[in-house]
Amino acid sequence: MRVGIFVIMAGRSAGGPETYEVELIRALAKIDPVTEYFVYCTGAEAPRAIGVRQPNFVYRILQPPVRPLSIAAALPWLLMRDGVRFYHATFTPPPLSPKDYVYTVHCLSSLRHPEFYDRFTALRLNWLLKTGIERASLLTCVSRTTMEHVAEQFGVPDDRMLVTYNGVGSEFRPASDTAAARATVDALGVEGPYLLYLGKRQAHKNLARLVDAYARVKPDAKLVFAGRVQGASDGVDEAVARHGLGDRVVRLGYVPSEARLPLYQCADVFAFPSLWEGFGIPVVEAMACGTPVLTSTATSLPEIAGDAAVIVDPLSVESMAEGLARLAFSSDLRDQLRARGLERAKLFTWENCARRTLDAYRRMA
Repeated sequence: MRVGIFVIMAGRSAGGPETYEVELIRALAKIDPVTEYFVYCTGAEAPRAIGVRQPNFVYRILQPPVRPLSIAAALPWLLMRDGVRFYHATFTPPPLSPKDYVYTVHCLSSLRHPEFYDRFTALRLNWLLKTGIERASLLTCVSRTTMEHVAEQFGVPDDRMLVTYNGVGSEFRPASDTAAARATVDALGVEGPYLLYLGKRQAHKNLARLVDAYARVKPDAKLVFAGRVQGASDGVDEAVARHGLGDRVVRLGYVPSEARLPLYQCADVFAFPSLWEGFGIPVVEAMACGTPVLTSTATSLPEIAGDAAVIVDPLSVESMAEGLARLAFSSDLRDQLRARGLERAKLFTWENCARRTLDAYRRMA
């Protein structure tokens, strides 16, 4: 069987969607040495990021390097030339498709809350979402919550959808060398205890309210933001100035992949108070590192966190402050959540994701 996989985020420092593409293909390579896979990429950086080199995986770089043109013209031609039976659009569906395809739905936030995005981005994302959901033969959804949102918004029946939970990489684990991890964090300019947010800094991540809650609690630990601002302002700078927090809040900007693991491992608490998530990979990554987690009641986050996190109302600064205070001033609670989180993270592996995705491929075949 020949299967195509169309990736667009791999190699672009694109957060969760990139992690999904890279880790899914790596996991498929481990568990399926038989199927012929043709991986269609919009740039040479994608094969380098994925790193799979084995006989049943072939990479195709779409040309010309102008993505709208290559997706509209080169992708359909290559799908026909390579003779794939069907393909998997992991983030973006093509405008025209000569083959049936599986489409992965990560999140409907741009449809439900377009105010989180600039107008052009929301229009583009929503058109792509509607195209994929309406035209794909089968949908894979990264959480049951996302599947329910798709059913509610588009009336898609359950037998046309499959849940393929995201996973967490095996590298995310408690530090075996605490001193080395701490040295990496210190080199970033983060000294002493800290509360961490790691991820894209976008409006729907709700980070301004996190600063407001932190200002109420006034813990000994600093508040650290790791990740670049995307889109409109997330309100963090304004909130820091409003509360006069000065150097109590550390804004690292983008951090390289090798620094992410030590940041998780050395944090006292990981805070992820998002207003909307299709899955929330950083929550599980933090748990796998043995870091106590605070997250929100929004969308899929309670489904993913289970009883292994402090869960707060993301619209209430008071609720968030109460949750932070419980974590900041109770070592017993942190120990309990550390143990629960390590167990909870074991439920979400990329191998499980790949096996469920193979189930989808078999249904297509």
